[in-house]
Amino acid sequence: MSIETTGLTLAIVIGNMPAHASTFVFSQLGWEEDGRATTAEVIGTFLAEDKDGNNLIEYNPAMGKDEVSAYQMDFVRGDSTLMDFTHNLTNLDNLVYNLLDDTAIITSIGTSSYTSKGLGNSGMITQDGDSLITNTKDYLVNVTQVPEHTSWIGLVLFGFGAYLKRKIGKNFFN
Repeated sequence: MSIETTGLTLAIVIGNMPAHASTFVFSQLGWEEDGRATTAEVIGTFLAEDKDGNNLIEYNPAMGKDEVSAYQMDFVRGDSTLMDFTHNLTNLDNLVYNLLDDTAIITSIGTSSYTSKGLGNSGMITQDGDSLITNTKDYLVNVTQVPEHTSWIGLVLFGFGAYLKRKIGKNFFN
């Protein structure tokens, strides 16, 4: 096998391996207010690492779980009467994300609170005594892992460098 093929094969194989710390993007739709569907939306990101290898990303300070290092969640009210709000890591109370089946339970608290799956199957947002709910059976929290583009760039450059080294080596000795 040529050095070019070997370099590119290694780049593809290593590039498909997950990084230890990964960025995840999540969203949740389907919110209802007083029985009326709204265009409200929850969108957010978190940076996390499965430190114990159990295929769960877990964050719960009270239980000593700290696999999330950054978190931001934005509630965009759309046509809801609730106000927009943003939560960060200081508002995050609990997060459990299953890497194998892409399910998440997220609870963030503050003057406004967000629970992706609360009592039963309903997600809930509360603010000043008002609330929005969603049936997470129909509107699950969608979580997507963002690929680490810097890994790919480095691996492609490695393969390209190996190719050039071989070309320069052949021309130099001929």
